[in-house]
Amino acid sequence: MELMKPISLHVQDEAYSELKTLAARRGRPVAELIREAMTEYLARESGHGISLFEIAPHPSGPLLEPWTRSELLDEMHDR
Repeated sequence: MELMKPISLHVQDEAYSELKTLAARRGRPVAELIREAMTEYLARESGHGISLFEIAPHPSGPLLEPWTRSELLDEMHDR
């Protein structure tokens, strides 16, 4: 397991409330969501993007039918 450095963080009440709600819906701790967001931010800012295959799927369940490449690209480009 990786060693982790504890930090203190000040956030607005509204943001923390939203994080707690999201964490509860996902059944995960707020700290885990913040660590995940920091990891994604650092990867994006360092130029080492995260692969689509590394992103966790949405917890809504499996696809009802497979998407075509065209449908997937349209969804990614918000067409």
